[in-house]
Amino acid sequence: MAAAHSAQLVSIDDPKGDDDGAGALIYPNRDDLQQGDLDLVQVAAEQREDGIWFSVEMAQPVRNPLGRVTETGQTPMERIARNGFYTFNVDIYIDTDRIAGLGETTTIPGRGVTVDRNYAWEKAIVLTPRPDVAATMLQMYYDDEFEAELRARQGRVSKAELQELQGRSETRVGDLYFFPDKVRVNGRRIEFLVPAEFLGGVPSRSWAYTTIVTGADLEQSGRPGQLGARRSRMMTMGVGRGVQESLFGIRGDADAATPPVVDILSPDDDVQSRVLDDFDVVAGRLAAIPGVAPDGKQAVAATGTPLTLEQAARIDSTAGGSGATSGAPPTTEKRTVPARLRTLNQLLEDGLITEAEYNELRRKVLAEL
Repeated sequence: MAAAHSAQLVSIDDPKGDDDGAGALIYPNRDDLQQGDLDLVQVAAEQREDGIWFSVEMAQPVRNPLGRVTETGQTPMERIARNGFYTFNVDIYIDTDRIAGLGETTTIPGRGVTVDRNYAWEKAIVLTPRPDVAATMLQMYYDDEFEAELRARQGRVSKAELQELQGRSETRVGDLYFFPDKVRVNGRRIEFLVPAEFLGGVPSRSWAYTTIVTGADLEQSGRPGQLGARRSRMMTMGVGRGVQESLFGIRGDADAATPPVVDILSPDDDVQSRVLDDFDVVAGRLAAIPGVAPDGKQAVAATGTPLTLEQAARIDSTAGGSGATSGAPPTTEKRTVPARLRTLNQLLEDGLITEAEYNELRRKVLAEL
């Protein structure tokens, strides 16, 4: 039950009937996954006496795992999905500073999309049926990523260095991601407690919220090859051609690289299909998902003024992007680390980023060495 005293902080509606990604996704041929089950219609947050409660509302009642069994081993589903839901993941990436390009743009492995750099995020909430397993999988993903980076630099990695890398992974996951385990399901609505300490404050209408919905594959963690950095899909249900039983299908005229995102949060009916269909496998460009800022204000540069197209293109090039997701002209210079560092230096000289932002972006560029 809700606390006696509460104050709504944020409430953002999403159109009904758009749970088909870019328009080509087909629900699996299963009796427990039907049209509307993964159709997000609202994201909200309110402050109660016991903390900050976020909620997501779906078009259909949230399915309970009680009475279902897993495909592998026929284990009762409620033993592994203990929070009253099991068919979907909802990621909420929160941009708290509203400075374009400052923050993270990557999403959880397997989601197949990125966050638009205008909504680069500082904190991520990952609502998933197996939060403890998901957090462990993400930490192992970063273990592999950090080890690969270090091995590429020096050719070998010692046991002590591996332990240090694991500590970095644990810190990164703890600082950036929260996996709710205090969850309440009521009909079409699922709510979950998120500490204000994790968020760095009380959710504000000036923050931007990028929200994506994917189908959940709960048994993925028990299958060979699902924990490595190159293959981890973090319990994301994939896509395949035609009507599938364990995958979302795609129409015959859709690209095989269609991302497995079923729905995103956007009050604008036209945004979802447009952004989810805007990717280029050859160029290595993922669909870039925008966020929603309830106060309606645009991201700004470090100067405090709205970004021009030229500024946006330069920030994109520093981050290694093409600029194509924002309408900015693509860069022609090969984006090597030295080239990106030169661009970063120019951004600082032009006053488009602060010294602190420069140091953070420089750290991210150098981490790719």
